[in-house]
Amino acid sequence: MSTGPTTLPEIGKTADHDRVRRLPRLRDVRIRSKLALILVVPLAAVIALATIRLVSTGAGAVDATRIRSLTALSADVSALAQDLHKERMAAAVHLANPQQQVDDYNLRVRATDERIAEYRAERDRAGDIPADVRDRLTVIDEHLETLNGTRQEVVERRQMPVAAATLRYGIILTDLVSYADALAQLPGQESLADARRAVAAFSRAKAAVAEEEAVAYTALSGGRIDEEQFSAFVTTLTGQQEALVSFSLVAAPEQRALVEGTVSGDAVGLADRVAADITRSVGQQPLVTATDAAASIGAVNDLMRWAEIQLQNRLLDETEAARGDVIRQAVIESVLVLLTLAIAVSLAVALARSLNHSLRRLREGALSVANQDLPEAVKRLQNVGSVSDGGVEEIVRQVRDPIRLENRDEVGQVALAFNVVHREAVRVAAEQAALRTSVSAMFLNLARRSQTLVDRMIGELDAIERGEEDPKRLAQLFELDHLATRMRRNDENLLVLAGADSAVPRRDDALLVDVLRAAQSEVELYNRIEFGTVDTDVSVAAHAVNDVVRLVAELLDNATRFSPPTTTVVADGRRIRDYVLIQIEDRGLGLTDEQLDSLNRRLAAPASVDVAAFRLMGLAVVSRLASRYGIRVELRRNVEGGTVAQVTLPNSTVVLPSHRGRDTALPRQRQPMAVEQTPIGLTEAATAGRAGAATLTDQWRSTPAAPAPWRPQVDARDTAPAVGIGAPAPATIGP
Repeated sequence: MSTGPTTLPEIGKTADHDRVRRLPRLRDVRIRSKLALILVVPLAAVIALATIRLVSTGAGAVDATRIRSLTALSADVSALAQDLHKERMAAAVHLANPQQQVDDYNLRVRATDERIAEYRAERDRAGDIPADVRDRLTVIDEHLETLNGTRQEVVERRQMPVAAATLRYGIILTDLVSYADALAQLPGQESLADARRAVAAFSRAKAAVAEEEAVAYTALSGGRIDEEQFSAFVTTLTGQQEALVSFSLVAAPEQRALVEGTVSGDAVGLADRVAADITRSVGQQPLVTATDAAASIGAVNDLMRWAEIQLQNRLLDETEAARGDVIRQAVIESVLVLLTLAIAVSLAVALARSLNHSLRRLREGALSVANQDLPEAVKRLQNVGSVSDGGVEEIVRQVRDPIRLENRDEVGQVALAFNVVHREAVRVAAEQAALRTSVSAMFLNLARRSQTLVDRMIGELDAIERGEEDPKRLAQLFELDHLATRMRRNDENLLVLAGADSAVPRRDDALLVDVLRAAQSEVELYNRIEFGTVDTDVSVAAHAVNDVVRLVAELLDNATRFSPPTTTVVADGRRIRDYVLIQIEDRGLGLTDEQLDSLNRRLAAPASVDVAAFRLMGLAVVSRLASRYGIRVELRRNVEGGTVAQVTLPNSTVVLPSHRGRDTALPRQRQPMAVEQTPIGLTEAATAGRAGAATLTDQWRSTPAAPAPWRPQVDARDTAPAVGIGAPAPATIGP
């Protein structure tokens, strides 16, 4: 009995492996894994430590790059604050002097808008920003969105006092100055952090000077300084002094020297005198004009702006240098770590390779034999037509050794033993192929001999039938004739299973209806078979007629035997496009889904001759014949009960009429078609106008008559019996 190839079981799933283990046993671990385990622990530790260091270094490089971008952004924020302060002063002048044109203010607005565009472009290039700084920038953006409304009110002078305008601008300037404070809180090198805090403190001092200028101009433009305005002015002076003190505490000597050398001289002295005059002017006539106060204080603001630019440039240079150092360190450490890992891995591989090489080749060779070489060799031997006794040794000599190892150690000895086992397995497969060849030859010889005897017996029965006039004895002779035909069909089935042709191919095509009639005559229970719609203008190709008859006969015989005796089996034959579909329906008990799947698989892929093939000989023969011509046979469940067998004849096995279109449908009503003839004189009337579907009425038949058995091409004698009134006509297919 033939079975499929044996596959390797999965490791750990043997029959005696009853309980599931949480961890595999050490003895079950592969040799390669054991070798790798010796080296993987120290390598994993080195890789883990190196990864931690690389991640830390990479994070430092990313942080340095981020801080450099934020420091560059702080320069744009400071420039924006300076331009916005200039716009604030221009708005205050415009509102304090109703006769003044708006041109100066518009120039300041355009300069501020350009600075805002530069700030937003730099912010987009900054990339990922820390949460605190991002929140501060969000507030700045929101307040900048309100700037256009303030500008419109300033231009139109909608009862906008100078103090209100300076207050609105002051809110935005406070947010811009706070960005430097948020930047100063970021972690990093201590020297860079101190430098950022110093720049932030100096920016606050500069913002206080700008606020001092705005408060002084606002108070003096009204012509009188009240207590509230003076209090705001003093607040700006106090904020300026506190910011300068903070700057002195955290600034480096170079930064302090830069500020002391820049913010000094006559401009600072003049601003101090203006502050003193404003202090003495509280509640009385001012001692200084608004324009003079703004000019003197504005000069100090410009000096502080220049110093702020220098401090920010130095900070940016230091940040860039620190960033370069961090990146350089990260690259050097990465190269060293990777080089170390490469050396370690190379040494580990070199040490393990000598131990693993022989075992790997042994394993690959064994798996190749188990999964590929041996199954393919067995498959080839199964498909060999004939193997003689001497051919077995020749096949074994042609087998190559699957594992070629020159080692003289234990691994080499195992490889040599495996090669011997492989050779012996091929020998056994070859001997089985030779045995199958002998069995097929035996079946062929026995079938030929039995077929000769059966043909002689059928010839004798035909001679007796021609001379017999008693209807009862003639009916008995017909029964014997059918039994002999069934015996011949069994012999022909053996020939098919043995791989031989059971009959000489025909020279002429045969109509599909004649093929179905011939198949019916091969069935013992022929009187239970009825024909539905059969296309009479479709023929079966000559080279396939005999085998199609045999295939349909086996399906009809199976349908009649496995259905109740009171039911009929209906066969249809129709053309569908360029192929022909034959359907055989019975009203039996039907089959389960598992049985249908099993039988359809057997029909789709013909199996080798074994015990199952002889137990289901009919289906085995159908499968062999179907695969020979590319015919598709499928069983399915009948919705009305029973089973439907569908036989699809491909275009290569049928002859279609040339005058019909490929997609022409021939709708017909199903009618029973009997193979026996109608009474003499009514044949033409019953078949008149039936060019499409071959249907004959059975109203003239009282009991079904037996159709004469079909004679294949191999019978050379004349077997046409004499038919009396009401006797069945022989269902024969002429050559």
